[in-house]
Formats: sequence, C-alpha cells, structure tokens
Amino acid sequence: MKKGAGSRPDDVRAALVAAAAALIEELPESQVSLRAVARRAGVSHAAPAHYFPSRADLMAAGLAEGFDALTARMLERRDAAGDDPWDRLKAIGLGYIAFALERPRTYTMMFQRGYITSPDSVLARAGDRCQDVLTLAVAETRRPDGVDHGLGVAFAWVTVHGFVSLLTSGKLDCDPAEGVDPNPELADRLLSLMRPAFVDG
Repeated sequence: MKKGAGSRPDDVRAALVAAAAALIEELPESQVSLRAVARRAGVSHAAPAHYFPSRADLMAAGLAEGFDALTARMLERRDAAGDDPWDRLKAIGLGYIAFALERPRTYTMMFQRGYITSPDSVLARAGDRCQDVLTLAVAETRRPDGVDHGLGVAFAWVTVHGFVSLLTSGKLDCDPAEGVDPNPELADRLLSLMRPAFVDG
C-alpha cells in the first residue's frame, strides 16, 4: 500500500532515503532511478520531486546514510575495544573494513565526488562526521617522534582504504581454506602492522 496523504513529510522523506540506500547496494548505479526508489518506498512516482530537487540529491542522501552507518559501525567497534588508544584505533579500522566488505557498492559510491554538490552538502557533512571519528582516535594515540597527527591520520586511512580497494578488486590472493573467510584475520594482521606508528615504546 502506498503512503497516502496522511503520511508526515518527514516519514516520506525518510522512507525515500532508506529506499535509495537499499537500492544503491542492490542495483547497478544506472538502475537506481527516481521511480525505482519511489516504488521501493511505497510512495507515488511523483513523491521524490517534492523532497529532492534531482536524482543526484536523492542519491546523495542515500549515500549519506551509508556514511552514517559506517560511522556507527566504527564507533560501535571503538567503544567495545576498551580504553587503550591503540586498541580503539585498530577497532575503528576493523569496523571500517567490515562495513566496506558488507556494503561494497555503497562504499565505492560514497567516495565518488560527483554526488558532493558543495562542502556543506548532506553527503559532505556525513563524510566529515565519519572522518572525525578517525581523526579523534589518532589524536588520542601516543605516537613516536616523527609521526605527527596529520601523518597518522593519512597512514591509518590509506591502510584501511587501500586494503579494501585491493581486496574487492581481486588484487589480493588470500588463498583461503575451503569454507573459511580469510578477511577478518587478514585485516587484523594487517592493521597490527600499524602499531609502531601509534604506540611510543
């Protein structure tokens, strides 16, 4: 049943964003149309135009949901890791990798600049919130001399983002045992190699 006139505008908008986020992961980018999103959300095909100026704006809102979900995943892992700054940073990295492997289409599109219309857009703000989690975690670590904050942030991000990019593109040959997913163990071992850059002594 379609959401009718009795639906609150905020509810319809939220339904459209949720539908866009779901279809971004399920379909090739070119097939995520306004009509497809409206159909998934259970609203009229004209409804998206009342809330989003263009398809790109609706896509950006769906991708912002992806950034918010990534942020939530990293915070969940961080908070479960205890009080040690290195353990918290490593947990954030593992949460980042886990999200990227679970939602690969969303993850890839989140970093496409074409959907960021301005530095203050909904997608840009969601990305900034996500980056703030990593930035703060690096600031809390006790880094050795020669590893300033900016270098630490860049090193951590390059490590997790590069690992995901190589793994999802098939460039890493994990040679797993049958029925065994190598990614969590491989990710853990890889991030452990970063420890000397974030633990002084």
